[in-house]
Amino acid sequence: MIRSHRLQITLFVLLGLILSTPSFYAIPNFARKYKLDCSTCHAPIPRLNEFGFKFRAAGFRLPEEIGKDVSTTNLSDYYAARIQARYDLGRSEAANGVVTNTNRFSFFELTVYPMSGAYGKYLSSLVELTFAPDSPAEIENAYARVTLGQENSYFTVRAGVFHPFEGYGASDRPLGLSRPLFQTTKATGTQFKPWGYDEAGVEFGYSTDNTFIRGTLFNGILGSGDPAQGGNLARVKTDPSWNSMDYQITITHMLTGDGGGITGYLYSGNVDLNTGLAAPDPSLFQNSFMRYAIYASYPIQKALLLAGYQKGQDDTFNATLKSKGDSFNSNGFFGEVDYAFQDQLWFGVRYAQFTPAENKSNNKINALTASVNYSFDNGLQLIGEFNHKTTEQGVNLSQKDDNFQLRLIYIY
Repeated sequence: MIRSHRLQITLFVLLGLILSTPSFYAIPNFARKYKLDCSTCHAPIPRLNEFGFKFRAAGFRLPEEIGKDVSTTNLSDYYAARIQARYDLGRSEAANGVVTNTNRFSFFELTVYPMSGAYGKYLSSLVELTFAPDSPAEIENAYARVTLGQENSYFTVRAGVFHPFEGYGASDRPLGLSRPLFQTTKATGTQFKPWGYDEAGVEFGYSTDNTFIRGTLFNGILGSGDPAQGGNLARVKTDPSWNSMDYQITITHMLTGDGGGITGYLYSGNVDLNTGLAAPDPSLFQNSFMRYAIYASYPIQKALLLAGYQKGQDDTFNATLKSKGDSFNSNGFFGEVDYAFQDQLWFGVRYAQFTPAENKSNNKINALTASVNYSFDNGLQLIGEFNHKTTEQGVNLSQKDDNFQLRLIYIY
């Protein structure tokens, strides 16, 4: 309790300092280095426009700088930090009618980005460490990337721990605080979801003009749901997937510079799940799963239209035969409209649906989300989101969740 009060006091002191900071336009470290406004790369933060996507794809350098020494001696060009606080107001009604209410302020997380930027002619890195109350430090990104080629045609290799994929338009980070259901929801009885695991792996990429192709080998995830990053987070020799690798392919083609594009996604992996049987019967079986999706977006005047569809396949275990059983499918989709009232003020509405198992009835999840995103000129950002979600739990049974979250973010 004392620790919680100290966090809140510290947070409010920091916010007071933030709000009294004069406006500046070079944020965070990449903007400081190139003396650019954040809107050069983002529309709005955190979504990337064409300039921002290509800057990241080229290894945190301008594409025309590929093969040139871009190192600096200014340490602030390689360091950034972000703090986030949140307010939650919610109501959840279970299928049995029990209602739970939420009303609280909290310190969300502190994120630091040391050793993040471009070095020399070919090398770049990104390190993202997150600290949350009562949680150990989390490594969200810790990778090095090599970029070889020229401005309109180059190869990249990155290795380490990184987010699942680098999207654009509909496959990029959302306007609000939540992602589409099919990215963050697991199929029935499984562990994998396309977003939320920072996996260890190696990625090979090729970029030509406005087309970006990426192929990745991942260590995959464990039956516990943790990514297999190494150390204690690793498979053991008795696991069915001991020597298995997951692979992922993404292809992105930009249609416009302000968010219009198409992305294809394929992920094939293995995860060891419990059989529910007692020894000497097998305690684990290998679920060989697939996910494939397509994303599309296109701007119309001040609006950006976004949509996506995903199909999935997972294995089951037959306890009677004590072997792998039939497979089943899952699917999901979303449609979204984002509108810019001003360059710094955006509103968005999204409808999403996810079916965790097509072979079962009455198990769909539906979500209607409304978001507002406002970015100040001094690194401060406010994002508010209302989410109404209905989860079917059988015939005429469902859980209803209504949640509002306001996030205050400052990045330097």
